[in-house]
Amino acid sequence: MKTPMPTAGAVSSLMRREIDRFIAAARERSEFDIDTRRRSMRRYYRSWPLLVSTFRADGEISAALHSASANGIGFLCPRQFPVGRIVLVKLFWHEEAGLRVPAIVRHASPYRDTILVGCEFALDDEAACQAGLACRRWYG
Repeated sequence: MKTPMPTAGAVSSLMRREIDRFIAAARERSEFDIDTRRRSMRRYYRSWPLLVSTFRADGEISAALHSASANGIGFLCPRQFPVGRIVLVKLFWHEEAGLRVPAIVRHASPYRDTILVGCEFALDDEAACQAGLACRRWYG
């Protein structure tokens, strides 16, 4: 018998807790943006591994955290994603049952020898949150 999927509000709360846990880890181990300028949330900088996937069957892409805040994430990866695309980001790549948090690509631009992708967490997208919950398994 299959376990029923949680309701939309419960899934969004679960995703928010995962983001909050990630930001707490980043706060402990990272440098932060002293000058927030127009940003409402402080960004934390640290390079650590992430896994990124799309809804397509193209597997998971290794990425490295560039910066993170409670509202979004920036990562470096070898692949360009179109603006507006929803991606699923595994914030704690080493955790077997880690969640994949949905995020919408807001910008992607060349950065040194890779691509810097900036995303806003998409917790209000119920289908994306359900997809992130459904693929909770080790390395995709």
